[in-house]
Amino acid sequence: MLTPILIDPEAFAAEQQSLQGRFTLADLDGRVSSHEYFADRQAEVSFALKGGRDRLQRLFIDLEVRADMPLLCQRCVKPMSFELDEKCRIVLFADEVGLDEAMLSDDELEGMVLQAELDVRELVEDQILMALPFSPRHEDCGNTVLEEVNRDKPNPFSVLAGLKSSR
Repeated sequence: MLTPILIDPEAFAAEQQSLQGRFTLADLDGRVSSHEYFADRQAEVSFALKGGRDRLQRLFIDLEVRADMPLLCQRCVKPMSFELDEKCRIVLFADEVGLDEAMLSDDELEGMVLQAELDVRELVEDQILMALPFSPRHEDCGNTVLEEVNRDKPNPFSVLAGLKSSR
């Protein structure tokens, strides 16, 4: 695992700083690098951060994460392409009360309480984990044998339909 990329989120946003970088999935911590869905842990992830103030004068950090990461199809267990292109704005709040009030009034808002240091890699890791599909699958795995077996199988609930109509 690489050295943490630490920023002061308040100064970063107030000074409208920006930061870009890239790393492989294998460089990330265990909750990402050892995830069972990844077919290639050498896939490269790029990120971009930009700080600023919104129209309400709240500090924010815009995060963009991009990657072409092959995932394992949960049907055929073969690699499939997955384009990750996530963008989010994280609004920074001085305390938990302000964050809670803002999130209650705007259910689309992503926010966090200000910290002295923020690890950019952890932020990117969180975004990757939230963006992964629940169960990645090809639309069509091309498994004609399985399709043949399932096509000729009777519906197990057809018996219940017969019981219902006999009443």
